[in-house]
Amino acid sequence: MKEINLSKNIADLRKQKGITQEQLAQALNISPQAVSKWETNTSQPDTQTLPLIAEYFEVSIDYLYYGQDYAYSDIYNKIFDKIAIHPQMSEESFKDALNVFAFAHHGLSRWNNKNRDPIMYDEPLHLSNENGLSLLSGKGYGAIIKRNFFENIDLSTVEFAEKLFPALTEKDNLLVCLTIISMSDISFGELIEKLNFDEASLRAALDKLISAKIVVEKKSKHKSLGFTYEIDSMYHTCLCIILATVEMQRYSLEGISCNMGYGDYPVNI
Repeated sequence: MKEINLSKNIADLRKQKGITQEQLAQALNISPQAVSKWETNTSQPDTQTLPLIAEYFEVSIDYLYYGQDYAYSDIYNKIFDKIAIHPQMSEESFKDALNVFAFAHHGLSRWNNKNRDPIMYDEPLHLSNENGLSLLSGKGYGAIIKRNFFENIDLSTVEFAEKLFPALTEKDNLLVCLTIISMSDISFGELIEKLNFDEASLRAALDKLISAKIVVEKKSKHKSLGFTYEIDSMYHTCLCIILATVEMQRYSLEGISCNMGYGDYPVNI
């Protein structure tokens, strides 16, 4: 593990450039006290300031931390630095993370994608290989599955699915779930408006989903809304992944297959 020495590296770069702490602070539009605290290791630059410092000194963020760049093979740290320059949960961080996945996917597929836009908003790309690896990406969706993943499927997995799948087999129920996912904490009236259901049909679908503990009904803070609805946290991510995978299969028109061969890893029940 390389030693992090951010304070010393910033001070050394500043001295090499022949500038004062005040001049560096002015260039970065921050206070001289902030620079002083960095160099005495009292505090550290935030993730939004780090790339500005690196750009000013014409070095990488790796160099700021370690006084040298990582070897090209240290891909994890390069990816970490690239994503970490963005504010957490920002659109920029999402796009960069998605791009990283796409590059990895294309690289694993051994396709010649040098001239192809790597971001995953294009038509589906799927591959299976002899290592028991199945990859699927497209339309902002990506998944990597190892064949031995299915070794972990046992009776408890089946029981979990048994509660979920029957409630989704009815069209009205599935439409309600899709609408709630797209707009969490949605009211009865908003569901009526978006789905164009009559009240009885919507009430019937909601009652089945609530009974299956897939949808949660709660009284709104705003009295005019009455009750609002959201997907239970136990099933929210699961539903998103299931529906995204179904959409990818449908969107590919001819369907997609993978190398998860019959009998390779039987379900353990």
